[in-house]
Amino acid sequence: MADDRLETLRKVSLFEGLTDRELEAVAHAAKERRFDTGDTVVVEGEGGVGFFVIAEGTARVESRGERLGAISRGGSFGEVALLDDSGKRSATVIAESPLRVYGLTAWQFTPLLEQHPSIAIKIAKMLARRLREAEERAAAVG
Repeated sequence: MADDRLETLRKVSLFEGLTDRELEAVAHAAKERRFDTGDTVVVEGEGGVGFFVIAEGTARVESRGERLGAISRGGSFGEVALLDDSGKRSATVIAESPLRVYGLTAWQFTPLLEQHPSIAIKIAKMLARRLREAEERAAAVG
């Protein structure tokens, strides 16, 4: 397994707390993809089946045609699609430079979780923590 893939995935918050063995299993399932400058990686409103981690390059994030920000090396998007591949993308992501990503689909991820239940437990706890933090932020606003 390439060290770059492991080191890139190690920085992803979705995978925080995974052991080296667990992270290697994720890295083995992830596939490298490349996009040219200007290529659309995912489209807002379309079905989302993949999660992506940027290994090289920069991508912009847009919603309703408005730029929301940028994602670069180590940044990720599409984690909800790993668990709910029936949902629609909340934003469009476009390569601003040549882009190399590691992608993981729901149909690759589900068997991984079945083979490594400890990964599922750790990710569930992390997602629950994110949900709690979002609820606290929402309560503070209004």
